[in-house]
Amino acid sequence: MLTYSKYPFALSLDEYARKSLGYKVGLDELIENDKVVKIAKKRIEGAITERASPIKNGFSTDDEVFSFYLALGIVKYSNSLLALNLFTEAEINRAKNFIVNEDEESLILLARSLGVIVNKQQIRIPWIAASTGAIRYKILKYYVGLGSFLKITVASQKRELRLVNSFLVDGRVYLDESVLKSLIEVGIGTKIRSLANELEVSEKMKNLSGVVSRYLKVVENKIPVQKVEYNSFPPCMLSLKNEIEKGLFIGDEKLFVYIAFLISIGAEEEEISDVLERSLGVSHTLSLRITRAFLGIEDIMPYRCDVMKRKGLCPKDCGAKHPVLAYKRNLGVQL
Repeated sequence: MLTYSKYPFALSLDEYARKSLGYKVGLDELIENDKVVKIAKKRIEGAITERASPIKNGFSTDDEVFSFYLALGIVKYSNSLLALNLFTEAEINRAKNFIVNEDEESLILLARSLGVIVNKQQIRIPWIAASTGAIRYKILKYYVGLGSFLKITVASQKRELRLVNSFLVDGRVYLDESVLKSLIEVGIGTKIRSLANELEVSEKMKNLSGVVSRYLKVVENKIPVQKVEYNSFPPCMLSLKNEIEKGLFIGDEKLFVYIAFLISIGAEEEEISDVLERSLGVSHTLSLRITRAFLGIEDIMPYRCDVMKRKGLCPKDCGAKHPVLAYKRNLGVQL
């Protein structure tokens, strides 16, 4: 029997919810579960910043499966192909850790969940001819239909999954266990992308999609994922921060530059929202909406240092060419 905490993609969200809870659950319902939301964000962070999802994300199978689908929904809503590819790669890498030690029955069931019917039929084929003339044979224990094999492997770059390197007889592609595992790994990627296409996402996902933008920006700028280090701010941003905290009106341009800087260094959504709430004198709900709008802007960045100087926004020359580079330097990140 498959362990769904290991392979949350084996069943659709609808199928799993009906099996586990007895009724249908959608993404909009999962958003109301704080624990699932927290784990989903953790999956996205790991996928984008480390290309890996923690082996154990939650404490139950429901946690694992529901957080997987919520994370996939958030990534889909972000409309970022890069984020989807990174998330898929991370979930494949996570599954590999389990596949390596799976028994034969579980491997066959996992393949079936991916749409590949694996049959057991052992054959012995000549493989290597020694210089002495002796023939070494290879044992292939499984076969899959040619159509299923090509459906999964058509876009694969894995050498062992090329048809020219496979043993094909009467429309059957014979495999050993190692090639079967490679086929399953590729099939997982195909299945996750298919699930993403089928998932229905509503505007409620907008409230969470900023997490994707945040981690993509952190990776793009090569900044460690950590709490914002205010002591590492360059003079220009430290000056803007102090003005805001004193309740001074800094104007739209300065505010935009500061928000762009916070986004560029991977500040949490709540941190950015607090700045907007204090600066604009708006409600927390409205400041969150504005924050999410900012997070949705592609390529948002503060001005370069030469522009900052020209606009009178640089109180002290720190020797950097860009505020983000200055922050990274002060953090000790190798440039």
